[in-house]
Amino acid sequence: MGSSDLHSWLAWIELAQQTGRKRSWYHVVRVARQLGLLKSAQQVVVIAGTNGKGTTVNFTEQLLLAQGIKVGSTYSPHLERYNERIRINGREVGDEEIVFAFEVIQEAQDYVQLSYHDYATLAGLWIFKEHRVDVALLEVGVGGRYDATNVVHRDVNVITSIALDHQEMLGPDLETIGWEKAGISRCRIPLLYGDTKNISTVVGRARALDCPVYRRGCDFDFQLLDQNMCGIAVRQDSRVRRLELSGIPKHPLSLALAAQITVTLGYPVRDSFISELHISQLPGRMELFHHLDRVWLLDVAHNPDAVEYLLRFLPKLTDKRVARVLLGISKRKDFSGIVNALKIPTDRVLVTSTQGRRGTTWKAQSADFGIQCIEELDFAYQELVANTVSGDLILVVGSFDVVGRLRAKVAS
Repeated sequence: MGSSDLHSWLAWIELAQQTGRKRSWYHVVRVARQLGLLKSAQQVVVIAGTNGKGTTVNFTEQLLLAQGIKVGSTYSPHLERYNERIRINGREVGDEEIVFAFEVIQEAQDYVQLSYHDYATLAGLWIFKEHRVDVALLEVGVGGRYDATNVVHRDVNVITSIALDHQEMLGPDLETIGWEKAGISRCRIPLLYGDTKNISTVVGRARALDCPVYRRGCDFDFQLLDQNMCGIAVRQDSRVRRLELSGIPKHPLSLALAAQITVTLGYPVRDSFISELHISQLPGRMELFHHLDRVWLLDVAHNPDAVEYLLRFLPKLTDKRVARVLLGISKRKDFSGIVNALKIPTDRVLVTSTQGRRGTTWKAQSADFGIQCIEELDFAYQELVANTVSGDLILVVGSFDVVGRLRAKVAS
């Protein structure tokens, strides 16, 4: 490649991915083994699932940092900057460090074709190795069975949830998608399963590999005790411990999973850790802004299950009703399912286009639903402002691309 500029590197990697042929994760092993990345930390956690992966990584990261443990984390995808994908002790790594990792990977790559996500995963593992982190938290990209994170030796596996998303890649139903997600399972490695759905392919694969399985509702869980209290339960050794915190976390399942991950790794979890933790959040996850005298709620929910959860939780965030919705989702998403999940009159919904490799416009589908479509985000933003008044709540929901670009406007 020969460039020291991160932007140029990313453009080159994306172009190489478009011209290369798709392969399984096995091709990543060769590079990872050559660079000594099969175990880049003393302990490794791999986190898969349809929804809630990023927040689970984030909460676990903070629980461990509160105890002085050195943590490396990968996130996928990023919202505004590529650097969000790789963090050391909760801080994004700089351009120079990522570029150096890319150079090392390219030198070891030889004739192996690596994807955008492969590069991100390997770069994270290289940087974690260089920083000698205690725990590495790796977020799976899509699915699990063919993901680049499979190259590592891990200590805990996590599946946050199973829902319909990316069906063109993962399959048409929950059982097939569950099989793909459960592809992260390894013989006798603990699996934490955060969904209440009894997906036989997930539990069956874990049992076949003799994995200890920690299940929501049996071993760990959360309970909203009242408007100002939440209980978290985790299994530690042979007993279930209960912790209480004041306030209602926006992502209680992710918080419960993070607590169970921490305990499973062998670290304590205290009420004080949890109480300080739940007020934090990742950008673009139920994030509220006040901008131009309006309230903007941004969330990267991009499948019907995620949208339904967001709207169920909305009364805990604000007493305002949604005045207008801006929706932008990538190609092959369930447009009709998401629109129906919004449960908002279609004349209050506005659709905009997404950018990038999976970007698209939903002009025809919008017309079928009687929804206005404005392809340019800047014009869509102006339309939202023009058709709302002071104090109105505007919901921006969908892909990381649209939420990230709109966030840059309202956060400023």
